[in-house]
Amino acid sequence: MKRILLLAALFAALGAEAQLPAEIRLDKRSLRPRYREWARPTGGVTVTQNPPALLWPASGDSKRALYRVRLSQDSTFAGAVVSEPFEWAAYACHEPLAEGRWYWQWSVSEPGCPERWSEVNAFTVDASCRRFATPTGAELVRKVAAMPHHRLYVSRDGVDAFRTRTQRNPEARELLRKARRNLNMDLVPVAPTRPRDTTGMTPFQKKSLVNFMYHKFGEVVTQPVVDFSTAYLLTGEEPFRDAAVRHALHAASLPVDSDATSEDFNRSAIMYGLAVGYDTACDRMTPEERAAVLEAIRVRGEHFYRHYVKDFEVHSMDNHVWQHTFRNFFFSSIATLGDLPEAEKWFRYCYEVWCARFPILGGDDGGWHDGSSYMQANLVTFIYVPFVLTRLTGTDFFDLPWYRNLPSFLVYSFPKGSYATGFGDDYEKMTSPSQLYMGFADALARELPSPEARWYADRLIGDDPTNLYRSKGFALYRILTDKPADRVAPKAPARNTSRFYPDAGFSLMHTDPADASDDLMAAFFALPFGSTGHAHAAHNGFTINYGGRQLFGGTGYYSNFNDKHTLMHYRSRGHNTILADGLAQVIGENGYGWLARFADNEALTYTLGDASHAYDSIRTPFWIDRMAKSEVAYTPENGLGDPGVTRFRRHFLFLKPDVIVVYDELAAREPVAWTWLLHSHNRMASAGANAVAASNGPAEGRMDLFTSGELALNLTDRFFSPAINWKKRTGPDGKVQEYVNQWHAEFTTAAKSRAQRFLAVFRITPEGRRPLALKRDSKGRVTVGGWTVAAELDASKPASLSVTDRRGNAVLYNTPASKTGGSTVVRRRGEPVRELVDVVPASVR
Repeated sequence: MKRILLLAALFAALGAEAQLPAEIRLDKRSLRPRYREWARPTGGVTVTQNPPALLWPASGDSKRALYRVRLSQDSTFAGAVVSEPFEWAAYACHEPLAEGRWYWQWSVSEPGCPERWSEVNAFTVDASCRRFATPTGAELVRKVAAMPHHRLYVSRDGVDAFRTRTQRNPEARELLRKARRNLNMDLVPVAPTRPRDTTGMTPFQKKSLVNFMYHKFGEVVTQPVVDFSTAYLLTGEEPFRDAAVRHALHAASLPVDSDATSEDFNRSAIMYGLAVGYDTACDRMTPEERAAVLEAIRVRGEHFYRHYVKDFEVHSMDNHVWQHTFRNFFFSSIATLGDLPEAEKWFRYCYEVWCARFPILGGDDGGWHDGSSYMQANLVTFIYVPFVLTRLTGTDFFDLPWYRNLPSFLVYSFPKGSYATGFGDDYEKMTSPSQLYMGFADALARELPSPEARWYADRLIGDDPTNLYRSKGFALYRILTDKPADRVAPKAPARNTSRFYPDAGFSLMHTDPADASDDLMAAFFALPFGSTGHAHAAHNGFTINYGGRQLFGGTGYYSNFNDKHTLMHYRSRGHNTILADGLAQVIGENGYGWLARFADNEALTYTLGDASHAYDSIRTPFWIDRMAKSEVAYTPENGLGDPGVTRFRRHFLFLKPDVIVVYDELAAREPVAWTWLLHSHNRMASAGANAVAASNGPAEGRMDLFTSGELALNLTDRFFSPAINWKKRTGPDGKVQEYVNQWHAEFTTAAKSRAQRFLAVFRITPEGRRPLALKRDSKGRVTVGGWTVAAELDASKPASLSVTDRRGNAVLYNTPASKTGGSTVVRRRGEPVRELVDVVPASVR
């Protein structure tokens, strides 16, 4: 008791936001800045992988600057390993290092200026480091350049075995059938893939819509090249190569910069298609034809290289590059190495950056930062790049912890027949895993091999094995691979299990991840990468699904990467978070959150998220520019600005199977009005004092909210900024999608305060069952479903939370049970007591 009284006195003396001993406060402006601002590894940190990658900032360095790296176990660099000069700000140490302390520097050489070395950085290698040796870039260049064409997917000396193996492959036979039928097909005309009317649009809207109109044109115009090249690899029949040459020459004749060809996806797809055709059929071309195709590849490749170097490798997440253009550029360099002088630097760049940076939006735990929709945009790259590298090097590039843990992230973030996490651009469309997810999981099951991935893939495939063939993005992989689908037996996830992915920022909770029809799924997120890329400013937000449908979660529609609705509602206040004086979390890398604690047992799951750095002024030039182009003024009237929030720690408890408790600790530099947000795709109605309810069909959800002082409820079906389908996006039925209104509950404190606490209790009642009773006694304790919840709502007193039941289960935050002030004690009968303190995710240490 004396310890608690001392903590209370300290709390009162320092103010309501005093840091408790169990807490870690992260005070960097960004954990993952848009462009790298500091070197890594440094500070003597123990690296997790041996050999490590060395990374440093490139801001201020000209495109012509050259770098060198030196590495030694002697701080004076006596006998150091010194690299040759290179142009990019990343260095992968391909060979394992001896255990002990290592020192490293990088140097910058600008034309006409002396070489200057950085400060000395240090890191440690010990026996805990995972060993992952890879060939050096120079070694691999020599090996690949010496390989005759064809070499990208099937080597010349391996083609006979490939043809024998694929003779009975039904997808190979179907590809050949279509290729024979299309041998004399017309050349693909230059035309929009989805025509739209641009009348009356602003220049920025028109430019966005033109890109939208020609989306995937590059793939369409070069798909015949890829198909005929594959048909030749399968058969050796020359008419297929002749057809590939004909279509490749047509693609090579297209202008580099036009509405149809200049967008980066189209530009890279054309480059890739030309490279595949060249690799397969270059000795079927005349010298003039070879020169034309190589020049068309070269001019596009140089465009990407000039844009990438000293930018892409230091960028926190360049969406399109990781999704598509990197893969197309890398594969083009493989196909032309030895024939185009520029291809060697392209190849070295891609190989070194992949080795140094992947996985870009996760850590070791298998999570991915962008949400389920735009994770999907990366799935093809996730398989084909390591598949090709493994074949070229003999090193298993799937042998990374991230890949090993990825299947569980698929299972827990996006079950079959279920809405996903409800986070990230286009999340509203993710109502069940797509065919691309099916093919991806199948490929993971073969490559790893993974029982979880095999189970997930089998669930998505269903009773008819030929359903797998609908996953067109991985058809080529299934033709190329020699790994069978039954390489590993499936293993289903258990009931009442949850998984934690702090590197990416997700806590995923389920009652039955194997059967969405009877599953209560809760997703909680706080993202250390910030609201970058396709991620949202929704830290400490959550989604609650039941029966595979959203019950409470994010609202809005993805019309465009940025427009008024996207910037003012969809990416920020459209999630279940907090407003301060009506201002939402900031969009950009400086607005971030992180998951500090997690525990899971048969009775409950507990997660603590910290979004204390989620509120700020917009600082990223990219987003400032996007706001201006979208004609969104950065004003409080638009819900944008810095409200001065200094503390937002949210405790999220899933009391299995049907109760969720949320406890918030909030503080700001000056008094503000606090707004507790809850959204739903479903109609919400007032359910009493400070309570709302909604039904999604399979279940009803009710939320009761408690705080000190009075609350005003604004319950509306209107978006803060209207959702307008100005691009005429279509739904699964091919019809233009109607953006219907959704529901929003805003509970705002009547009085402004510098600190505030909220306690929310959700009861989820499946259809046909009686709702649990909820009672609150005179001391403010809430009883529901056999649980008793006591939370300190007086912000002048130390925050505390006690959640207990009669079976001995408990979550006790900052109570006398804590040996360390501010810790969370988790109890479960028959299991050791756990005391949780903050742990910083490995991805940002």
